[in-house]
Amino acid sequence: MVNVIIYLKKEFKAEELVCFLLTEKLIASASIDANNISYKMVNDKLKKEVYSVITAKSKSLLLDKIITTVEERIGVEVLINSTPIVGSNNFFYELVTKNTIQK
Repeated sequence: MVNVIIYLKKEFKAEELVCFLLTEKLIASASIDANNISYKMVNDKLKKEVYSVITAKSKSLLLDKIITTVEERIGVEVLINSTPIVGSNNFFYELVTKNTIQK
């Protein structure tokens, strides 16, 4: 199991993407943190970008399909990473396994 973290630029509809991933059973649940401000240096100047950060629970075997689906649906490069869930209780395990496609 993994937490999939998707940094979606502000102009895209995070809720619409989450609904699609849930409908396709690629994720079991998700939360959206809106107006997440990210800073980086570009050409020696500070650049600020605003994201909606989606954190979704899923199976690690579905990660490649999630990445492909998000990139195709959004149509531009999207920052996506995952963190492994190395332990969970039965409630969490059942949430993920019952609400995602079998693979």
